[in-house]
Amino acid sequence: MAGIVVIGCADQSLAYELRAQLAEAADVEIVAVAETTTELTALVLAHEPQVVLVHDQLGPEPVHQVIRDLGLRRPASVALVVSSDNDPESLSAAMDAGARGVVAYPLSYAEVQQRVVNALEWSRHMSSLLASTGSGDGSVRGRATVVAVAGSKGGVGTTTIATHLCWDIRREVPAHKVLVVDLDLEKGDVSSLIAARYRSSVADLAKVSQDLSVRTVQDAVFEHESGLHLLLPPEDVREVEYVTPAAVRQIIALLRQQYDLVVIDVGAHVTPVQAAVVEIADEVVAVATPDLVSLRALRRNLGWWESLAVRKPENVHVLLNRHNRSDEVQPDTARRISPAPLLQTVLPDLGRRLERATNSRSPELVDDAAWWKALRAFGREIGAVRRDPQPAGPDEVAGLVEAESRRRPRRAPRRGDDTGSASVDLLGVLPWLALVCALLWQLGVTGMTYVWTGHAASAAARSVALHADDATVRQAAEDAFPSGMRARLDVGVGGPDRSQVSVAAEVPLMMPGVFSTPWDVRVDRQVVSEP
Repeated sequence: MAGIVVIGCADQSLAYELRAQLAEAADVEIVAVAETTTELTALVLAHEPQVVLVHDQLGPEPVHQVIRDLGLRRPASVALVVSSDNDPESLSAAMDAGARGVVAYPLSYAEVQQRVVNALEWSRHMSSLLASTGSGDGSVRGRATVVAVAGSKGGVGTTTIATHLCWDIRREVPAHKVLVVDLDLEKGDVSSLIAARYRSSVADLAKVSQDLSVRTVQDAVFEHESGLHLLLPPEDVREVEYVTPAAVRQIIALLRQQYDLVVIDVGAHVTPVQAAVVEIADEVVAVATPDLVSLRALRRNLGWWESLAVRKPENVHVLLNRHNRSDEVQPDTARRISPAPLLQTVLPDLGRRLERATNSRSPELVDDAAWWKALRAFGREIGAVRRDPQPAGPDEVAGLVEAESRRRPRRAPRRGDDTGSASVDLLGVLPWLALVCALLWQLGVTGMTYVWTGHAASAAARSVALHADDATVRQAAEDAFPSGMRARLDVGVGGPDRSQVSVAAEVPLMMPGVFSTPWDVRVDRQVVSEP
């Protein structure tokens, strides 16, 4: 079976030479060539190749950081760095990033063959080890799904959606380790929605990003009493400068190993840190509201991401928040003008129903079932929760049942089935309902009789004005009336010089032409004589 290879190289001549050398060196299939680090990451995640050949001049992100990130996300894919600089520092940097070897340029057939064959053997061995863990997709628990949530502009509800989504996932799937990272460094509000007291922040981790360890990251994460974990921005705005894209990449790489889901609130401003997170995240969600100001800002942000080569618009999910039926911009309209695909799930506008939970910093105080139902549908649509989470332990299940019983109101026991009594009541109401319907129908027939009588009187008056005889006048009135009621017309011409016409018609019972009532409708018209 041929090994799958992905090449990352922006130099067309070097890429062609690599293709030619690989075709001769080993039984491999080159599925794609990426010209940027963003394309390389997407191709590796999509094809899961055995070997990834990366030119050390590939950009815009640092190649070694991309290799390190791919090694965490796809352990069975072996990276080889193509470099023209073979000094010890370059080799050491490639090894530290997780590469399995360095291919020197100019290329040598013997070296390419040896490196590729060794990489294929290592990849097959790693794949067998991952398969022996029992996970069908080659992943292991603790390799987190990273979701970046960005706002099209400020105030669209990005932080509320991120925190409430994680809160609900943790509540419904206690075995899931969920982390919320607030990377809206200057205006982060996660601690305003969930009560948190913390000493360390993401800035403290960024200061020691070159010497990070799992223990260091755990010490900086705040664990809420609900079981939700939080990594918060610095309290002192002067420490924001320590949080760099390279440091954020290092931090997220370690977080992937410790959690099942990492949701990152990256705010609404396009910054280098936000761009780095958007590039390495598994899923990116842009939150917008149903108004043109928000949708214009969404288009601007997605255009900037594309120009920075971090994420294409078609790889971004757009979530519409605060939807109301009275909005001028409805989801169908937003879907047509959005530069990125709009999610099927739309979050409702709760108005002030979130105010109590926000003021108390307790998301569980939101008692609107439609809100939580929409959030769960949103989480399923972006794949926030894995299909096969590990079952919760007995203690966790007992705690979940107890919390659910406290959250749901107790219902009084039903004393008996009242289905029969409801049926009897309905039978008693039916005659009265039929009578009301009959009266309304009769009123409608009476009104139509009055309308047609007026038409007939006007037609008769026009005929008299043209000096017609009585028979012609009656015929004109009958022609203006429905055929079923013509026999019950009474047409009279009176007044001095035949100046007035009177038409009377019997009011039918329920429908014309069947029964008549003792009442009639009479309409008079003045005749305007024609010369």
